[in-house]
Amino acid sequence: MIGVMKLQTKSGKRLHPIGIGTWNVSGKFELDPTAKYKGAQAVRGNEEAEIEAIRHSLKVGQNHIDCAELYGAFYTDEVVGQAIAEYTREDLFIADKLWKTSVAKGRVRPVVEQMLQKLGIKYIDLLYIHDVWDHWQEAVLQIDELIDEGIVRYFGVSNFTIENTQEAQRLAKHPVVANQMNFNVLYKDEVGQDFRDFCKQEDIQIVAYQPIKRQEVLENKVVQAVAAAHNATPAQVALAWLIQVGALPIPKAINKAHIDENLKAAEIKLTDSEMVELEAL
Repeated sequence: MIGVMKLQTKSGKRLHPIGIGTWNVSGKFELDPTAKYKGAQAVRGNEEAEIEAIRHSLKVGQNHIDCAELYGAFYTDEVVGQAIAEYTREDLFIADKLWKTSVAKGRVRPVVEQMLQKLGIKYIDLLYIHDVWDHWQEAVLQIDELIDEGIVRYFGVSNFTIENTQEAQRLAKHPVVANQMNFNVLYKDEVGQDFRDFCKQEDIQIVAYQPIKRQEVLENKVVQAVAAAHNATPAQVALAWLIQVGALPIPKAINKAHIDENLKAAEIKLTDSEMVELEAL
């Protein structure tokens, strides 16, 4: 187990064990190495349905929304801002991520100000450095300053190894509280037991993106068998496994039925033998 999740909203509410992912909400990705966001583009026309889905997620109890300036080439933040406009800000936990063009000296504050403007909020709960790039270290002290000022509440990293995270810890005045990783029941290459033990020891919450490799999960015989034993779906088992190892999954769902299905995963209690079996995949 990674440990008890300690992150909270500003009003003191605990985070729901399943977050709201927003990758490709009002956006798409077509690789273009010459582009600022490497091919991420805004997609307009489906905002009403996406806003309704986010609001449904909030209505049924989710309170953690994961964003990034990369998503939709910054347009996703605008759509999320519209979705949350009528909700009590202090009861929500909004995370955002700095892209590689935003980590250099003097760049973090103006980008965060842009995030705030697009989201329609006055502070960000959790600000991540999105990946390990050249000069990512230059962002750390800038994030410290924003935390001191109350513009950002927590500092996180994404796709950082143990060694990268330790470097961030050495540089930062404020603790690293989260590391967002590609992690699911079928992919554990970057989040092995040593990584999990380190995060537990350092009180770092592992946030799992791509928590449901939907097609692979649906077709996996072991996951199917565990799901059948619990009268659940394979996707629910994949989320339940992450929750029980202490991770915080952030699936993206814009279909109300999928949202409701995902949330039922938090009610599933996998046995010790099932956990071992799934760990072995």
